[in-house]
Amino acid sequence: MKNLRNTSIIILATLFSVTSCSTDDGFDPISEDPFTPPTAAAFKALQEDAFNNLKQNATFNAEDGITFESDAGVTLSIFGDCLTLNGDQVSGAVDLEFVEIFDRGNMLTTNATTVGKNEDDNLEQLISGGEFNIKAYQNGEELEFDESCGMMIKVPVSLTGGEVDGMGPFTGEMDQDGNLVWLEQNTEFWVDQEGESPTYNAFLDSFQWFNCDVFSYDPDPKTEIGISVPQGFDSSNSSVYLARSGQPNSLGFIYGEFPIGLEAHIIFLSEHEGEFRYAIQSVTVASGQEVTFTLEETSIAPVEDLTQIINDLP
Repeated sequence: MKNLRNTSIIILATLFSVTSCSTDDGFDPISEDPFTPPTAAAFKALQEDAFNNLKQNATFNAEDGITFESDAGVTLSIFGDCLTLNGDQVSGAVDLEFVEIFDRGNMLTTNATTVGKNEDDNLEQLISGGEFNIKAYQNGEELEFDESCGMMIKVPVSLTGGEVDGMGPFTGEMDQDGNLVWLEQNTEFWVDQEGESPTYNAFLDSFQWFNCDVFSYDPDPKTEIGISVPQGFDSSNSSVYLARSGQPNSLGFIYGEFPIGLEAHIIFLSEHEGEFRYAIQSVTVASGQEVTFTLEETSIAPVEDLTQIINDLP
């Protein structure tokens, strides 16, 4: 058994980056039945495949732009004569690639978590009104917007259970540990009450990760959560997530401190022969919380089944 305890955000990242099994790397090995752990590449590829399976595609003329409606009913408008390649305006056929994620099941399988930096530059979990990854290509080369252009996105609030006060715009970037971290933006964002369903609306001036989000604003006091994972696993071939009870549009990776009394599901995730290996423990966070996962309690499931299992958590 490898024991990981996050004593701070920085130390947690450091421990999760270590792959040695020696006792001075933050893990305490305990003998278990021999097995072959998955490779880091296999685990990463599995989550990348889950992400790629969510891609929606369309083709349009750069001169005309496009009004694209997603499978879930999100509307994306890209204006004509706005796209560039290496600073030069492009014309002709353009390929649009659009990914939308609303639920914690898809967040888990694609590693698209909802953790952001607050005004104090500390990590805190977010509640999402929709995560989006938007790209445009011509002949396989990624395009950008002209400085004076951009795109509009309209997201029905009904997709995430209704309007949430304080919802705003965030952009996402991967940190050094491969976690998606969201940064609050001071860009145009508003709620449109017209029509059958209100929408979150934003003007975006670049192709990137975009999220409608609001901080969970956890109360004090808080505590660290110590995590023990089976021997053979580390941050390269597994991840541990936290899903809050009653928050189906939120999923965090383990970081820093969490509020004492929080009801949550702690989820261990890895790969096994092209499917997901997982385990779930439901807890009410206590001071000095410890969560231990053993290999024997893990289960195996394909992406579709695991997505549903996570979405069915209370």
